[in-house]
Amino acid sequence: MRTATLTFALSLAALSPVAGAEPLSRAQVVEAALSANPDVVKALEDLAILRGRGREALADALPEVQLLGIAQRFRDPALLNSSSFDAFPPELRDSLAPIPANLYDGMVTVRQTLFSFRLGAAIRAARHAIHLGEEQVRQARQDVALEAVRAYDAYLLALAKVDVAGKALRQKEVHLENARNRRAAGVATELDVLRSQVDVENARALRIRFEGEAAEAAATINAVMVRDVDTPIEPTDSLDYEPFDVELQALVKEAWAERPEVKAALATEKAYEEFVTVARADGRPRLDFDGSFGWSVRQTGNFFEGDYQRWAAQVKLTVPLFDGWRTKGKVAQAQAEAGKRRQETRALDNRVRLQAQQAVTRLRSAKSLLGAADLSVTQARRALEMTQANYKAGAATTLDVLDAQAALTLAESTRVEALYAHAGARAFARYVMGRSPLAGN
Repeated sequence: MRTATLTFALSLAALSPVAGAEPLSRAQVVEAALSANPDVVKALEDLAILRGRGREALADALPEVQLLGIAQRFRDPALLNSSSFDAFPPELRDSLAPIPANLYDGMVTVRQTLFSFRLGAAIRAARHAIHLGEEQVRQARQDVALEAVRAYDAYLLALAKVDVAGKALRQKEVHLENARNRRAAGVATELDVLRSQVDVENARALRIRFEGEAAEAAATINAVMVRDVDTPIEPTDSLDYEPFDVELQALVKEAWAERPEVKAALATEKAYEEFVTVARADGRPRLDFDGSFGWSVRQTGNFFEGDYQRWAAQVKLTVPLFDGWRTKGKVAQAQAEAGKRRQETRALDNRVRLQAQQAVTRLRSAKSLLGAADLSVTQARRALEMTQANYKAGAATTLDVLDAQAALTLAESTRVEALYAHAGARAFARYVMGRSPLAGN
């Protein structure tokens, strides 16, 4: 009896929270993972890049203004190299010796595209690209949240298995003690005691294995949250059944309306359609304005004097006539890229429908399995109680008790697995629908 009591105490110690363990709920694990996971951070950086490119595309629609200041010292012998210089009188040629001089220029220049076929398309493409980046951030957050929920539930499953194995071990230890007492009383054989001992050791080994799986599951949660994998964790949530029924068509409809992958694919498709217009614009007319205003002086004191003002303005019309079919080549490439994106959208539609079917099937299967497991646990527990009573009365054998204990352990394990499967199916269904994998979000 002392051995059974000691083992029971050790089992409680193994299942009790580790000193200093951090209490964590699913929501807290997800929040921590979203704030630190590199995939989410990288998606945010990609979005920043796309927003920068959007501003770059918008720049073509806005004027480009520059302030220029130039100071130079020069000596120009251009007159001496004139073809008619030798015809000048000698005294004039001698007086035309070039000398160094200073020249200072200060001006403001303005460049503005007045009309271009590519301008509007480029801005629209940039907007679609930004929308794509936003949806990619959402997708990264969805993926990380699902990974965090699955890791948390896997840890709960591992702990539940340790609990079931601990209960089974305690039952077997009690039976071993009973077998020894009956052996001492002469109503049981040495074989009964030996079988009970083997069963106890097998149960102890199984519990040790489940404890190792629980430690690995805890490390996985820490890895998802990007922190030390050996940080102690105390889960505050549990594996509970929550009704979640949804029809296939309703799930597909919501998925197509809300999934970030779908919105990203549609934004990508629209962006590449605009790229076709951008490529065609290289072979179409455009109208630009260039202007400048300032002063050009040899002495700085003459700045802002009217006689030294320097300005120019021009409107330039460019009409491409032939570029060696370069534009046609660009258009063909852009059209092919747009076609690829349309096919990717079709493939995504097929994938979403498949995932929706998988989600519905998993929900129904887990629900049915859980119902059967609940009934099985009740029946197995009652059968064990009856078998143990019969054993004490001498109407059942050790093998009968061991079989009944194994049946109850299997039923409880099956129920835990069913709870885990249904929790995973709920999280996956919400993920497929474009919702947060967390319940209530």
